[in-house]
Amino acid sequence: MKKKGPSWGLSLRDPGVSAGSRPARELVSSTIREWYEKKHRKATPEEIALVNSAKVSSCPHCGSASIVSDGRSSSGTRRFLCKSCGRRFGPLTGTVFDSRKIPISERIEFLLHLFEFHSLRTSARDNRNDGKTGYFWLRQAFSVLDGSQKKVMLSGRVYVDETYVRAGPKERKAKPSGKKPKGLSRNLICIVAATDGEACVAFATGRGKPSRLSVGKALLGHIVPGSTIVHDGEKSHSILVERLGLASEVHPTSETRSLPDEKNPMDPINDLHSLLKAFLRAHGPFARSDLQGWLDLFAFVWNPPANRYDKAALFIDMAISTRKRIRYREIYGKKPD
Repeated sequence: MKKKGPSWGLSLRDPGVSAGSRPARELVSSTIREWYEKKHRKATPEEIALVNSAKVSSCPHCGSASIVSDGRSSSGTRRFLCKSCGRRFGPLTGTVFDSRKIPISERIEFLLHLFEFHSLRTSARDNRNDGKTGYFWLRQAFSVLDGSQKKVMLSGRVYVDETYVRAGPKERKAKPSGKKPKGLSRNLICIVAATDGEACVAFATGRGKPSRLSVGKALLGHIVPGSTIVHDGEKSHSILVERLGLASEVHPTSETRSLPDEKNPMDPINDLHSLLKAFLRAHGPFARSDLQGWLDLFAFVWNPPANRYDKAALFIDMAISTRKRIRYREIYGKKPD
C-alpha cells in the first residue's frame, strides 16, 4: 500500500492533533483554533463599506428592476426586497461572495498567490486552507475573469504568434501503429496570443494549427485598424491584415530561430509565450477544460496595472459587480467541512 505524503491543506476546523504530549497537543490545537477564529471573524467596517458600495439595480433571483430597500442586516450590510418575486437579498447575492463563511479579506492573499507563480498546493499551505478550497476559489476567479479580455485593444506594432500545450493524457490520440503523432498534431492545443508591449491577449483556439476563422475570432476585436502586425507569416494571420487594414511585417521562424533575444524582432511575443508557459507550469497540472480560464488569469496578471495590490483591488471590484455564482457542491458534490 502506497504511503500518503504530508497533507498541506488540512481544515483548521478539525486539526486532528494526536501525537506528542498532552500539553503540546493542547498548544497546537489552541493555536489552530485561533487561526480558525481569525479566518472566520466578523466583517470589518472596511468590508461592510465595500459590500454596501456594490451597485444593485435588479433582483438577482428574477431579474426584475422593481426592488426597494429593506433595511440592514445584523452586520450592517444593506438588504433589498423584490416587489415582483417577493424575495429578499443582499448586495452580494448571486456573486462569488454569496453565502461566504470566510471574510472577503481572506481572499486577498490567495489572489496575490494567483498573480505570482504559486501552485494551488503551496497557496493552500501558506493560507492554511483546505486543499479543495483553493480550487473552489480558483474556479470562482475564472468565472469573474471570464470575458475580461474583451475590452483589451492593441495598437502600434502588434506582435502575433501561436504557442501550444499538450492535450490531457486521456485526450491524446495515437496512430494505429501506437506511435504518437509528431509535429502540430491534434494532440496539441493552440494558443493565439498578441501583444503591443503594453498589454496582451491570449486565447485557446482548439487542436492543431490555427485557421483563418479561429485567428479572426480570437484577435479581430483586439487590434486597432491601421496598426502594424509583426508575425512569422502564418497564413491564418492574413485575415487580420485584410479585415483591419494592417501593415504586415513578416519575420519567418527559419530566419529568427537562431537569433539572440536582443536581435530577434519577434522577441516581445516570444517573451510573452515564455512567461505564459512558466505561469502554467508553476501552477501545476490543470484540466485542459480550464485552459481559457488560466489564459484570462494570465492576461489579467500581465496587463496593467503592474502593482499586484492594485490588481487585487480591481479583482474584488469585478467580483462584487459580477453576477456569477458558483456553489461548492457544483464542483465537489457536497458542502465544505
